[in-house]
Amino acid sequence: MIAWLLSPIGRWLAAAGGVILAVATIYGKGRRDARQGIEAKNNADILDRTQKAVAAGDSISRDPSRLRETDGHRRD
Repeated sequence: MIAWLLSPIGRWLAAAGGVILAVATIYGKGRRDARQGIEAKNNADILDRTQKAVAAGDSISRDPSRLRETDGHRRD
């Protein structure tokens, strides 16, 4: 086995395998980082929407004495 790796063909195959392994590792890391970036962006968007919805809900008047007050629209 070691004699085969020390032969010229074995060295070329080992070098080619190393290059393929390095490219696959870099490609995998890039995809993993991109997926994490997309998830982080989506989570930030969801948090922003939730905070805006809570802020909009907090600004609504909940005074019970104004329940029957007209809002300007005519309804039957």
